[in-house]
Amino acid sequence: MFVRVGFILSVFLLLLNVVSAQKKTAPPRPSQTSDTVRVVQIKKTNTFYYKTIDSVTQLQILSGNVEVWQGGTKFFADSVVYNEKTNYMQAYGNVHINESDSVNIYSQYLQYDGTKKLATFRDKVKLSDGNSTLYTDEMDYDMNGKVGSYKDGGRIESKQTTLYSKQGFYYADIKDVYFIGNVKMSDPEVALASDSLLYNTSSQVATFIAPTTIKSGNSIINTREGYYDLKFKKAKFGARSRMQDSTSTMIADDFAFDDKTGYGEAKGNVQYKDTAQGALLFSNRVFFNKTNKNFLATEKPVMVVVQNKDSIYIAADTIYSGLMKDLAQFKDGYIRAFDTVKGTKLLKVDSLISKDSSQQLQQDIAVTDSIAPVSVKDSVVAPVVTAKPILKKDSIVDNKPPPLKTKPTLVRSDSSNLLPKDSNAVAIADTVFQRKRSKAETDTLRFITAFRHVRIYNDSLQAVADSLFYSGVDSVFQLFHDPIAWSKGSQITGDTIYIFTENKKPKRMYVFENGMLVQSVKENAEFFNQIKGRTINGFFVDGELNYVNAKGTAESIYYAQDDDSAYIGMNRTTADMIDMFFKKRSPQKVKYTSSVKGTTYPIRQLPAEQKKLQNFKWLESKRPKNKLELFL
Repeated sequence: MFVRVGFILSVFLLLLNVVSAQKKTAPPRPSQTSDTVRVVQIKKTNTFYYKTIDSVTQLQILSGNVEVWQGGTKFFADSVVYNEKTNYMQAYGNVHINESDSVNIYSQYLQYDGTKKLATFRDKVKLSDGNSTLYTDEMDYDMNGKVGSYKDGGRIESKQTTLYSKQGFYYADIKDVYFIGNVKMSDPEVALASDSLLYNTSSQVATFIAPTTIKSGNSIINTREGYYDLKFKKAKFGARSRMQDSTSTMIADDFAFDDKTGYGEAKGNVQYKDTAQGALLFSNRVFFNKTNKNFLATEKPVMVVVQNKDSIYIAADTIYSGLMKDLAQFKDGYIRAFDTVKGTKLLKVDSLISKDSSQQLQQDIAVTDSIAPVSVKDSVVAPVVTAKPILKKDSIVDNKPPPLKTKPTLVRSDSSNLLPKDSNAVAIADTVFQRKRSKAETDTLRFITAFRHVRIYNDSLQAVADSLFYSGVDSVFQLFHDPIAWSKGSQITGDTIYIFTENKKPKRMYVFENGMLVQSVKENAEFFNQIKGRTINGFFVDGELNYVNAKGTAESIYYAQDDDSAYIGMNRTTADMIDMFFKKRSPQKVKYTSSVKGTTYPIRQLPAEQKKLQNFKWLESKRPKNKLELFL
């Protein structure tokens, strides 16, 4: 009895161990979630039936309001053919796929591999992610990676923006579209053409990765890398990009700008060309407004006022330039200017020259209009000798002063010796009052301001100053704070200097307060022709100094020559006004007016203290020697 019970108990324990071992080694069944992800589930249809093609293939036919699910993806269509064994589906008519409620795809035909989760859409394909819509005729879509692609042309419409390309890849998770081949973008404010482009439908940022042309307003931009934010109208470009419009071109290593305001910045070997004004700018950093066409250049800026043979180069620590129409509006001899304290106010045009200089300049006009440069064949006119020079017996034959070309005579402005007018007289009234210009001219005329360490180079004229203003209206360079100007062998200094140009060449120079002209005599480094006055007017012919008028306690020193061009004496004279005429940079005629006092010294008995006027300085070391040094 006990033996039978023990045997039964042993068998029971053995069976229990076997069952336990089977539970540990048997493979787990697929979970319900895994099945629903792989298997296509039929949720709804009007008609359903099976169709057997052969003994192996059996198809499920669904028609009318078909709804099929696979995991979180929902399929809708007019009809569906489904092979359960291969997990392959074809859908026809009004196909619609909803991907996790974020992406919707529409077409008229679908092929779908449920195992690999790969779909091919054909005929009127449309993909929408809530931000934009993609249109194409055929698209492949990988539901694992959520990546759609097309190869035969497609476009994306996002609000007011449309992008087209031959080929494209759409990344649903990050909302990026990679366009390849014949890429074109149109927007109410921007048009674009490229070979490749990356666009985010959410942020509306277009990223450039290939040569790209962008048209924004009147501007055309060429770049190879960068981005354009279509939502905020901001952009940044690199790789030596170019921005141009009908009147200007700017090239730089890097650009950044706001299309709404027009403000931007260019960095790295910036080159700007104003074709309307014939101006060039070179700098390493430029802040600009592409709408108003103004700019502020820093980091070694050099501006070039271009002409065929003799361009004007301007260098400074900072250069600012804009259009005259934005600086002031001319009307009936007045301008409407902005005052930081009183606001907008009217100023008369001639008051722009200087507070104290307008009346003086008008007086100078009355005088200089009655004086014309005379033929250099005329004899030199020298002042009366009022002090007898001390001569050494062994230096002068017969103890007589050296002869001049003619007997010295005094020429007064109220005498019959007034120089007659002729066709070469310089009319300067038109440099004071603004001539009338067409709107087309005033819309493109430019002004230039330069600050700190200003240097100017031109074959005919060079200058330095602390600051400068140049107006395209009257072509006048205004130099402030210890300016110095050089023309050939002449040096001009004063508190303020105006240089009037015509066809980019100096035509007239006006010096306010403490004016002085110094001219080196090449044959002797110690000899300098000098003329000094409260104001100085200088006139040029073909870039050569032709005539100088000094007013207000005027003084002069010049070295006279004989018929063989040998220097024979020095004349030092003071007068209320002095006129000096030049030929080949040398004085050929001198005219003194009112309160004349002067002395002529033989060349071999020149008192050292009389050789130089007060405050004489020879500043040749500061003179720009060539245009290249302005770029250093």
